[in-house]
Amino acid sequence: MKKLCVFLAAMIFFAAVLPIKSKAITFTPNFTINSEAAVLINLDKDITVYEKNPTKKLYPASLTKIMTAIIVLDNVTDLDNTTFEAPLVVFDELYGQGASAVGFSRGEIATVSDLMYSMLMYSACESAGILAYNVGGESIPNFVSMMNEKAAEIGCTGTNFVNPHGLFDSEQYTNARDMALIAKYAVENYPKLVEIACTTEYTMGATNYQAEGWATIYHTNKMLSTGSDYYYQYARGIKTGTLDESGRNLVSMARKDGNNYLLVTMGAPMYDADGNTVNGQYEDQKNIYEWAFNNFSYEKILSTSQEITELPVTLGQDSDHVLLVPAEDFYTLWPSTLDVSALKTEIDTANYVGEDGSVTAPIEKGQKLGTYTLSLSGEVLCTVDLIAKDGVELSQIDYNLMKAKAFVDSFWFKLAAGVALLLIVAYVAVYAAAAKKRRKKMKRVSGKRRRF
Repeated sequence: MKKLCVFLAAMIFFAAVLPIKSKAITFTPNFTINSEAAVLINLDKDITVYEKNPTKKLYPASLTKIMTAIIVLDNVTDLDNTTFEAPLVVFDELYGQGASAVGFSRGEIATVSDLMYSMLMYSACESAGILAYNVGGESIPNFVSMMNEKAAEIGCTGTNFVNPHGLFDSEQYTNARDMALIAKYAVENYPKLVEIACTTEYTMGATNYQAEGWATIYHTNKMLSTGSDYYYQYARGIKTGTLDESGRNLVSMARKDGNNYLLVTMGAPMYDADGNTVNGQYEDQKNIYEWAFNNFSYEKILSTSQEITELPVTLGQDSDHVLLVPAEDFYTLWPSTLDVSALKTEIDTANYVGEDGSVTAPIEKGQKLGTYTLSLSGEVLCTVDLIAKDGVELSQIDYNLMKAKAFVDSFWFKLAAGVALLLIVAYVAVYAAAAKKRRKKMKRVSGKRRRF
């Protein structure tokens, strides 16, 4: 019994401190998305607003370099004053693959800062290799192992890296949800990465082979360029990635009117039906951002003052019912085009009521008496606790009457009454028999007196 009490106390404690079970409902925009997969996250509230094929296996291409940058920043603290030399192995690996490059050569020594800018902004594959070789202890495979360990730590379940630059390998794969996790992790934990990845123009510093300012590089995301047909004034960073095998991939952020979003699109076509080069990833990103900015706002869906239902109360002093309200307010991103009344509601009080559907006093204000679930089209928005709006005191008179009735109706009372009845019957029978015997004796005595 002592162990049981401890267990129940622990269960009550954890039930009290666990947070509301909730998740955002994902919505579908009313326009075509060219990309094979996409994930849109509101960074302010950490809510996923839109997903398309989020777990579909795809190739990351140069989106890989986001993870490469994370590992570098985990291991190098002073980017400006740390230098790495470019080894031959890096160029041997890239030879003949048409890899994007900024122009470093074997034996060239550059700052980690310049290597990072050229890798993230310009997507330079040799910069990724130089960083990986040196941070990995002169071992690119060791660096790749660090990438995969980090991916698992972040929570990726469908990602595997085999190189630090993103050139095609059938064993290097990911999905839009994992890339969103990686990008979100980078944005939230590495301000230097954000600074570099959101820079639009950068001039490279001097090396042992190059004079100061030997190259000016520009971000490969054309949404950031004011002279581009794809310019979008609210966009920032982060990384492009394109391969014949992957299509066009893009990770970016956008900010408008204080709202911040992170968007991953993967697998946009590289060519149209006529074989012309297309950049549908930019169209997708702009359309998705505008849809989010124009249609979503942070709304209160449930209020603690909202009376959800009531339950009948047994043995109540001044009330025969109790009102149930949400334990706390619930907010989420909600589209202006959809009325909250469209949500399906479900009330569950089964574990808190008796067989007659009532609860028994006393009831404390704030006492949990059920749960309330909101859902839309089969997707659960939230499940919140329902609590008593007010307390209900116990009626002592009703309680005593109930106890008395329960005692009268109990097995032991009936057994005692039966035994008592049997004793009374037995007593009466014995008394009657004794009385009869006395009468017979008196009759015999009386007869003898008459004979004398």
